[in-house]
Amino acid sequence: MTRINERVVLIHGLAETPFHMRSVAQAARAAGYGVAHIIYPSTRAPIETLIADHVTPQIADLTLSNDKVHFVTHSLGGVLLHAYLQIHRPANLGRVVMQAPGLEGSETLEMFRRNPIFRFLFGPAAYQSGTGTDGFAARLPRHVDYELGVIAGCVSLDLLPLFFVPPPHDGKISVGRTKLEGMADHIVLPTSHDTMMHDPAALFQTLRFLHCGHFLHLLRPANAPRHLAA
Repeated sequence: MTRINERVVLIHGLAETPFHMRSVAQAARAAGYGVAHIIYPSTRAPIETLIADHVTPQIADLTLSNDKVHFVTHSLGGVLLHAYLQIHRPANLGRVVMQAPGLEGSETLEMFRRNPIFRFLFGPAAYQSGTGTDGFAARLPRHVDYELGVIAGCVSLDLLPLFFVPPPHDGKISVGRTKLEGMADHIVLPTSHDTMMHDPAALFQTLRFLHCGHFLHLLRPANAPRHLAA
């Protein structure tokens, strides 16, 4: 079924491209949504520049029509969108799903961000994505006033984060750092940070939220308050 006048805009994460969001794009198209991508050089500029020079003008172009515009983000993409929405609020904004967002920074990036080789490879945005008080996330509000659903992972594919990221976590970000006050729903799935965009359960829950405004919680009664999932 084609969803007339509804579009899903995808924002990839750090050291990623729209190709990494291909499974989300395919699922959204199969569900009848129009799909568009925000493209930005995540390893080449500070977060402020990425928002001002790339995210803002592209979203402005995509929200010119009367189509309802939903967003699905991964990792750093969620931070960029949350920061953008503090300044700009499209009149046709729909629902937002953030997959594995570092809304309070990433413990793994905090561990490695001062390493010169790491900074050379992953750029200034990675340096800003730690958990310290000098991190970009520390400047963002801890509440949300738009319709947001967050998917967090609890499986790590790497052993090293087990020593410095508090469980449960996805190998990059602990579950507790993916939450914002006022979000519509939150769910934790058995998937990792870097595979969440392709995980069948995460794809199902993403489309579920876009369609219904909440996730499917199998262990929660249907009439239970949504905040119990957080």
